[in-house]
Amino acid sequence: MKITRTGNAGVLIETKGIKILIDGVCEHLPPYEETPMSFREEMIQTPPDVLLFTHNHKDHYDSEFARIYKEKTLRPVYGAGCPPEIKTGDVEIIAIPTRHIGKTDIPHCSFIVKGDRCVWFAGDASPIEWKGKDAFPKPDAFVVPYAYTITESGWKIAKSSGAEKIVLLHLPQRELDEYKLWDTTEAVTNGDLSLLIPQVGETLVV
Repeated sequence: MKITRTGNAGVLIETKGIKILIDGVCEHLPPYEETPMSFREEMIQTPPDVLLFTHNHKDHYDSEFARIYKEKTLRPVYGAGCPPEIKTGDVEIIAIPTRHIGKTDIPHCSFIVKGDRCVWFAGDASPIEWKGKDAFPKPDAFVVPYAYTITESGWKIAKSSGAEKIVLLHLPQRELDEYKLWDTTEAVTNGDLSLLIPQVGETLVV
């Protein structure tokens, strides 16, 4: 399984010949990194098999890209409120209604992708949403935003997933990080080798 970071908080997952784009195209909203135009064009020319969004904030979702995808592929775009299970080829996707960090009125959904490996994708789900999830399949990778790495309690929840790799997205660009989230993350995680912070365009093999 390959996980490629495509922008601020999104990834392209490739497993068993299926491509799944989650929160993968976002608008330019400093201090967060946008999706490069070259990747947008690639995804329009050769669209992913499944397009998922955890919620409709612009740092996770681009409505124009979603429209083009639907017109080109005639496939649905899945978001909060999507079916609890999506099957494509030999890949299973489990949708989990979750609470957005600090904003309880925003429809939000996290995802589990089961292919040759298993990935949990939090989106902007509050860390407390992942307490007591013992019934879920154990993840090989847990993709999280900075809320899971800037407090000891959030990091404990991330680690309690049992994931071999914790992939951190949604940090601001370091030179624009006025709240010192990079510094706090480094202090809390203390060099833990399970933590990976990919650059936009970087691919991890799980």
